[in-house]
Amino acid sequence: MDSGKWIRELREERFVKSSDIERISRSIADAKGNADFYVSHSTLADVETGSVPSIHKLFSLAACLKVSLEELLLVFGIDSGQVSQFGGQGEPAGRRLSGLETREPGFRFQLNFDSSFNNNETSLLRLNPQELASLPPALRKRLDPRRYRYAVVGSKDDTMGELIPPGSLVEVDVMQNAVQVFEWRSMRERPVYLVWHTDGHSCCWCQLEGKELTLLPYPLSRQPIRRFKVPREASVIGRVINAWLPFDQLSNGAHAH
Repeated sequence: MDSGKWIRELREERFVKSSDIERISRSIADAKGNADFYVSHSTLADVETGSVPSIHKLFSLAACLKVSLEELLLVFGIDSGQVSQFGGQGEPAGRRLSGLETREPGFRFQLNFDSSFNNNETSLLRLNPQELASLPPALRKRLDPRRYRYAVVGSKDDTMGELIPPGSLVEVDVMQNAVQVFEWRSMRERPVYLVWHTDGHSCCWCQLEGKELTLLPYPLSRQPIRRFKVPREASVIGRVINAWLPFDQLSNGAHAH
């Protein structure tokens, strides 16, 4: 997924209109006394079709979309954590500043939850860019935030029953956001999608007929079949490609997908 598509989908996911971008960025420009912070409708359209904005406009877009500037820079392939890695190149060894010397960081992985996170409900997670930058390169590439999103299934959300039980962590490929129709031989082969809808988020099976998206739960789930109009009431974020189940489920014989 390219930067423009990522920004557009995040904006639509958070119900941020282009007029909101103009209004908020204008207030930022006024507060800063610098018109470079202003993001017009035409500028936003250019960004969403692949144009790279200035650092001032990136600042405003981060504020409007409620993401960190570091996370937005990652979308454009810029990892601020790598600055020190290249800081001493081209200089004699004796002249390099000791402050630019780097150490291999210890392995840490941390998910940065939004302050409004509710563990009862299925919620999207945001990876902390600083923690992402500290991972080994191979794993950092695997956790590409432009393609993969992560969500936690709410403790009261049994939509997918024992297949993806409450408390599971799921990995979602946003490039697979078209509902597929084919013959599957078992329930486990049927694609599961992460869907945004007006009631929140759900992991579920899907059917799409015209502009109506039907959310299908696991047969033993307590959740009803729900129908939404797309894209106004619901949209498919992507296909669930991996799921890590709670320990109590694994001990009962369930398997991670």
